[in-house]
Amino acid sequence: MQTLETVLDIAPPLPRTKQAPPSYSTAWIVVLVLADLTMFLLSSLLATEIGFTYWYHGRSLERVLVGDAVFIVLWLIIFERLGLYQRSCALSVKDELYYTITALALGVLPQLTLFTIVPPISTSRLVLLLSLAFSIVSVGATRAALHGLRSANMLRRRRRVAIIGRRDRAVRAAARLGLGANAESLIIEVADVDRSVADAHMTKDVDIARLRWFDEARRWGCDTIIMTEIVPSSIMPHLLEAAARERILFAFAPPRLERHAYSLSLQTDGQQVLIVPSQLRACTPRARLMKRLLDVTVAGIATLLTAPIMLAAALAVWLESGSPVIFRQERVGLQGEVFEILKFRSMRVDAERDTGAVWARTGDDRKTRIGAFLRRTSIDELPQLFNVLRGEMSLVGPRPERPIFVEAFCTTLPRYDERHLVRPGITGWAQIHMKRLLDPSDAVEKLSYDLYYVEQWSLFLDVSVLLQTAIEVLFHRAG
Repeated sequence: MQTLETVLDIAPPLPRTKQAPPSYSTAWIVVLVLADLTMFLLSSLLATEIGFTYWYHGRSLERVLVGDAVFIVLWLIIFERLGLYQRSCALSVKDELYYTITALALGVLPQLTLFTIVPPISTSRLVLLLSLAFSIVSVGATRAALHGLRSANMLRRRRRVAIIGRRDRAVRAAARLGLGANAESLIIEVADVDRSVADAHMTKDVDIARLRWFDEARRWGCDTIIMTEIVPSSIMPHLLEAAARERILFAFAPPRLERHAYSLSLQTDGQQVLIVPSQLRACTPRARLMKRLLDVTVAGIATLLTAPIMLAAALAVWLESGSPVIFRQERVGLQGEVFEILKFRSMRVDAERDTGAVWARTGDDRKTRIGAFLRRTSIDELPQLFNVLRGEMSLVGPRPERPIFVEAFCTTLPRYDERHLVRPGITGWAQIHMKRLLDPSDAVEKLSYDLYYVEQWSLFLDVSVLLQTAIEVLFHRAG
């Protein structure tokens, strides 16, 4: 095992001649695209041949081939949009197959929707399912084989572990780690983690990239970061999120550990015991992929299905109180970014002229008659489907708040900014357990539900929240 050392506060940055974090080269991306295109084409042609043999009698071959071409192009677009040509080549073959099969399976839904909207390019659903089955086998096998070839060429790349903290502790941890000969450790001496956080000017806006020790480990292509010091709880969630995004294992080997509100597990590496905080489930790359697929698919279908309702609502608002029909308001979203939330206007145009920003309240006399109905039935929220399609919101997540309220809550409620590690939602875990936030004192209880969602997210939880929300809207509020 080779051990390298650097002291960030006095030493210049390590030379960039060392191997950078692995990623797909342009040539390798071309190989992947061509391989996927070939497998899609073969799978589609095989499914089409079976279709003409058994149930396509008398159907135009040209029309079927056009449908096949659309089928192939859509899947290539889905693969590209989901990052299957941009992901780190350090993925395991299991993850490679998982992402590939998930993209193939969930990609069928928008294709069925498109074929329904544009009948001339439609193809048989059985042929589409056959193409899916053949593509799962062929594309999955091809990607696994290419992954094996790529991995074989990368065996010379050593495992890289960054050990961060005071020099004596870091050296002791490095000596106890069971890294073996095909590994190297990078000791980054940071005597005072709290000071390094302060020097990064992260008192308000948390950007882990400003931490020089994290950026140094990332630039060196380290696959593991081990802290021998205590990490301030204020940056802990952002550190876990950044590590998950870079596919870096983050672990502790400290003499003592400040209590965090995260589940911890023990792992052993050689003779060294590591304390590993569990990932925030909603922040992992896999969770983001699944959520985005669910959001785009369901929001796209819901937009088409509710278009007549939205048109009727817009007309009703305009007839009662004129324009604007759409109410736009700044809200805080993912990573603290401010965006404009869309709603059908349910109040007078000058509702906050005299009061300023205030909480919504029961029996609010600022609401119009149509607005009261839209709110009671939640029709006023339907334009937020466009926020979802634009990537500003998710179907399920913590409800976005106004910047003025967020600033106040961040100073009074610990961990409040962790809500912004995920996209805000049209509905959420808190919304099915609580009514609208009518008083600032409710924020503490609401925050507990939001943090539970971020930590315990699952696709089943999202689907469950959507179903419970639909039941509430259709049978309780409407009734």
